[in-house]
Amino acid sequence: MRQMMEDHFATLMLAAVLVLLLQEARLVSGFGPIVDTDKGQVQGKTIFVNGKKLDVFYGIPYAKPPLKEYRFRHPEQIDRWEGVLNATVLPKSCIQPWDDMFQNFSGSQMWNPNTPISEDCLYLNVWVPRVNLPYRHKAVMVWIYGGCFYSGTSTLDVYDPKYLAVENDVIVVSMNYRLGALGFLVMNTPEARGNAGLLDQRMALEWVQRNIENFGGSPHNVTLFGESAGAASVGLHLVSSLSRGLFNRAILQSGAPQASWVTYTPSEGHSRSRRLASTLGCDGNLSDAEVVQCLRLVNAHVFFQNEFSVVKGIVQFPFLPVIDGFFLTESPSEYLRRGRFKKTPLLLGSNANEGTWFLVYEDTENFSIHENKQISDEMTGHLIGSLFYYHPQYPTPLNKFGKEAIMFEYTDWARPKDPWSRRDHIAQAVGDLHFVCPVNDLADHYAQNGQRVYNYWFEHRYSLNPWPAWMGTLHGDEIFFVFGKPLDPALGFTDEEKQLSRKIMRYWTNFAKTG
Repeated sequence: MRQMMEDHFATLMLAAVLVLLLQEARLVSGFGPIVDTDKGQVQGKTIFVNGKKLDVFYGIPYAKPPLKEYRFRHPEQIDRWEGVLNATVLPKSCIQPWDDMFQNFSGSQMWNPNTPISEDCLYLNVWVPRVNLPYRHKAVMVWIYGGCFYSGTSTLDVYDPKYLAVENDVIVVSMNYRLGALGFLVMNTPEARGNAGLLDQRMALEWVQRNIENFGGSPHNVTLFGESAGAASVGLHLVSSLSRGLFNRAILQSGAPQASWVTYTPSEGHSRSRRLASTLGCDGNLSDAEVVQCLRLVNAHVFFQNEFSVVKGIVQFPFLPVIDGFFLTESPSEYLRRGRFKKTPLLLGSNANEGTWFLVYEDTENFSIHENKQISDEMTGHLIGSLFYYHPQYPTPLNKFGKEAIMFEYTDWARPKDPWSRRDHIAQAVGDLHFVCPVNDLADHYAQNGQRVYNYWFEHRYSLNPWPAWMGTLHGDEIFFVFGKPLDPALGFTDEEKQLSRKIMRYWTNFAKTG
């Protein structure tokens, strides 16, 4: 009898242990915050950053996957899902080329996608700090990545906003959007009207308006921020009447919507699209609608392998936002000239050496990451002339007097024959033309319309910079400091750089909170 009781007790204990283990398993498998969205529930995960709690949600779908008949179309709302969506894994990146210009070089490799590429890429991510009460009505910052409208992804390590969010108590959102021809093909048919990538961004902004309150954010305090093509995108949302009501403030880092490389005319967009179609075997006597049908049968990975066949020149990219009569009814310059843009405070600026990165990609013979090359007078004139030839809007040679005026301006008259001075001034001309001057022009338009404008100039060359010293403070270098990368102890930034990063993050987030 006693043995039976002992056996029975042991069985009960085992059952109790199993129940506890099962409960623990359910607890572990279900661990992480669950939030309701208008399309269904999502479950993220909680991490700790510098001892502070941060809820992260990766890969929340905000539009239907742009596959098959949805390729090239404007985005469409995703259907509701059942159950709880796992939002703990970084999403796939949109289709784009792999940069192998400089093999095994960290300075370029860091910008390559760190998740698999796929057409099924329209997802967004949310970082929610759980630091200071109340956990609601927090300022929201929405990041739009750059990459010349043909590359980039929200998942890059350098864009991880965990320090930005927890150190400054703001919610950060980032989204993927379609790139290259898949995002910006232009055909005279409703199936491929252009600007699909911009409308992806806009649909993500609509998602923020509908859902961010459930994450503790305020839909009435949303700041867009972006760099390069991301900054240009922010600027296009500032001028488009379709986007102006979806956010409150804007930060533009090294980019502006009226720069020559940002948009093209419908005829130029259509011409490039037909040329690409011909390269891919989808032209001949086909109508635009038939070309689109043909291109939908082409493997998505083939597009980026052929896109640069349609364009050439320094800071020129194949497929761009277009003046489509829908998202953009006129050129960004015309919007600004007429004062037709969102009236709101701006924070914007440029880096000291915006042009150097583009020169080492465009002209490796004269600009090298391995050698300190000299530039001749003849080469200076050739490069200055080419700068002003390849504008989509003005495909005509620069006349003799224009070239001489620019060369006069970008000559160091204390040492006019110095070949390294020539190199540096060519890079300055590239940066001024495509980035610094458009950013300053945008600031002027806003200031003249009575808006608050905060303009920065970033010239710190960070201690871990792998690019050669002659390239200075490159296009994109400020991103490390905006996202708090120096605060990561594993990276080895200096104490001064940590302080600089904290200061920049405070400027950005104070602007987002109060303007």
